[in-house]
Amino acid sequence: MPKVGASGAGAVGGAASSAVNSGIAAGSEAAGNAEFQKQLAALAAVSQEAAEKSVTERIVSTELQSVKKVADERVQ
Repeated sequence: MPKVGASGAGAVGGAASSAVNSGIAAGSEAAGNAEFQKQLAALAAVSQEAAEKSVTERIVSTELQSVKKVADERVQ
């Protein structure tokens, strides 16, 4: 009768555990990558919105400066 020692069972268990851990790690990495891409898209959207507001503020500021110049010229 062949003798099955703890080292034989441990090797099989270790291989199975390693395979499971590799699967979990790959799944976690994919989930992490998906979350990162989601956050990156949200950042891009917020950045685009901030850029649009900045342009709008610049336009309003320029228009107000023009109105102020006209008003100052009328006073003189």
